[in-house]
Amino acid sequence: MAPQVPEPFSLEEFTPGCFEKQHVIQLSSGDISFTSVSEDFVFRAPDGTPEASLFAISYVADGEENRPVMFLWNGGPGSATSTLHLECFGPWLIETDEQGRPQYGLQENDDCLLDRCDLVFVDPVGVGLSRLLNPAKAAKYYSVDGDARSTAFLMIEWLRRHHRWNSPVYLTGESYGTVRACRVIAELGRSPYSESRMVPGIPVQGVALIGWAAGDSGQELTISMMPAMAATHWYHLKEKPCGQEEFVRRAWDFARQELLPALYEGDDLNEETKRHCADILETYTGVPKEDFLSNGLRIHSAGDFQRKALPGYTLDLYDARLKTPVGETYRMLGGDNVPLQVMNGLLLPRLGVDTARLYYTGNINVNVLFNMETEDVGEYKRTNMECLKDGMERTAGMRLLFASGLYDLCTHAGNTRYMVSHAGLPRERVQVKEYPGGHGVYSTAEGKKAFVADMCALLDGR
Repeated sequence: MAPQVPEPFSLEEFTPGCFEKQHVIQLSSGDISFTSVSEDFVFRAPDGTPEASLFAISYVADGEENRPVMFLWNGGPGSATSTLHLECFGPWLIETDEQGRPQYGLQENDDCLLDRCDLVFVDPVGVGLSRLLNPAKAAKYYSVDGDARSTAFLMIEWLRRHHRWNSPVYLTGESYGTVRACRVIAELGRSPYSESRMVPGIPVQGVALIGWAAGDSGQELTISMMPAMAATHWYHLKEKPCGQEEFVRRAWDFARQELLPALYEGDDLNEETKRHCADILETYTGVPKEDFLSNGLRIHSAGDFQRKALPGYTLDLYDARLKTPVGETYRMLGGDNVPLQVMNGLLLPRLGVDTARLYYTGNINVNVLFNMETEDVGEYKRTNMECLKDGMERTAGMRLLFASGLYDLCTHAGNTRYMVSHAGLPRERVQVKEYPGGHGVYSTAEGKKAFVADMCALLDGR
């Protein structure tokens, strides 16, 4: 039986729109003039009746033809692009206070990539200003393949509307958006036997995958979480024994060289080695050695680490630098939604968007209804990594950037390290980078600076 969600309340009337406005901002490379284009892409049934609409906000530099274009989306799958838009890539970023907390305000982003490429922020059905117009068609759009297919066809239509068939195409996806990126690459490919079978053959030149959520390594969790746990413990240590990079390296070496063989022994592990490993685990994670001794040298969930690594506090899942005192309510998503206020109250009016719809930064109903099973391709189901690998084989110049936040306990860096090292990708075209940030690798000034530099290198083919 399909999951049941409450029938939505709505005061909206859907009218497709396209809103254009001219702007000038000052980037670190100089002033740049550009046009914002905010528009609906309506998907229709064969009889012409509307089924769904995807909304995209584009920033297109004036006077340049065939420049690169980057399509961006967040995760969830019921999350809008507001995080990428307001915290890293957009021409204007959300203002923050001295502690980095979002405030109601916008400021120019002098690191915006508009001097290198045009930017298209795509919201999937059900989030942002995108809507499911026929509830009977939910299964068509709320699935791994249906979501990717609609996104791919939006991209093709965007290239057609804006006369950009000769522009190099780049993708950026965060969290579940990494799944979407992998599947979109497959949809854009040219195989008559897989995916949509519409064989568009649109090459992708580069992909940034932020917070890899497109496959679990199957590793022991204590191993795959080790870089994140070590980086987090180092951050909260009052007296630091060495630099963070060295501390994480030592922890990773221990995990691979000593802990993994010990875990393989299971109950046959001798007591001396078990206690030795528990002592070292406490050193690198902050979790008391007694917990490791009683749990077979294992962390059983991210929640275990969140509760036990820093006495008296619960660490945040998406950015473990943040902590909530024990006794206070820990809210995984926080207690307010300033980005929703900023998107609707400041950014959309600045872009000239005049619509009765509310910009939703997230919609859990999408997650509840979403079918995470993928379609069969031939005699088996292709993994997300296989879609990436196939895309790199089709497009000789295609490059990948895997970006992980060291304080991210949700899509942790160790899993990405392992997956990439076992994927058989052409490593000369693959970068695996880690940043001092959370689920959004750009959540610290230091992390954002390094990440933007790596994005520039991706666009430059370096």
